[in-house]
Amino acid sequence: MLYNKNVRTYTKKELKPYKILDILGMIFAAIGTFNNFYQGVDHPPFTESFFYPYTNILVPAVNIFTLVATIVYLFIPNQVWFLFFLYLLETVNLIFTGFPVVGITLYINFFAFFCAGGYAKSHFKIKFAVAALILISMISLEYRHSLTDIIYYVAFSSFEMGCYFLLYFMLQERLSFLFKDVDVPGLAPEITLPPKGSVLNLKEMGLSERQISCIHYTLSTNFNFKKIAEELITSESTIKKEMQYLYKLFGVKNRELLRLLLIQYTIG
Repeated sequence: MLYNKNVRTYTKKELKPYKILDILGMIFAAIGTFNNFYQGVDHPPFTESFFYPYTNILVPAVNIFTLVATIVYLFIPNQVWFLFFLYLLETVNLIFTGFPVVGITLYINFFAFFCAGGYAKSHFKIKFAVAALILISMISLEYRHSLTDIIYYVAFSSFEMGCYFLLYFMLQERLSFLFKDVDVPGLAPEITLPPKGSVLNLKEMGLSERQISCIHYTLSTNFNFKKIAEELITSESTIKKEMQYLYKLFGVKNRELLRLLLIQYTIG
């Protein structure tokens, strides 16, 4: 099986942020559940929400379900979609039970993690438009009797999302600056490399599918040679041989230097 950029296999290191996120969600759900039973849900804003008079059942039920589900997720950490589902569930719960600011923030955080997890690499504009439409629809439904509230919360959502985008572009620029002109120690390639920042077409370089897959795994995972061999259904010695060829071709001494060199290009 050759490397497929659309299929994500998580390493323990990659899953660590999601586990931390899950634990934070567990604490959040536990506090929400405690408040539901301690203070009750028969007062504003619950009694003014879209789901009233069913909030007495729905709100505690959702919080308890989320609490239990976050505990379950600790045993199935590779199912990241499950964590995203819990995010959406709590978002709907918060927006429709009178806590729009918290719900909107949670929803935008969800989309940020969705993008950071690599799920928006393809068709980003469509996915962003759908996400925005869902959020606007929820706000409009909850505050259907108040145009002022709809405008306010849509504006708040736009502001918060705009902050995320600005932060992303600021960090992207800084990171690009850090790696833009990095000199790889002892670089002596057998081929003529294009200028840094340009497209590096691996197929035009005559690399095999397996060698291209090795490069993709080197750039996007922390897999060792044994794990890469398992993914490509071949032997570890074959992967080592392929990597040695790539080191020689690009004029580097090891895998880390190969990664440092290739991140300065757009791999085509």
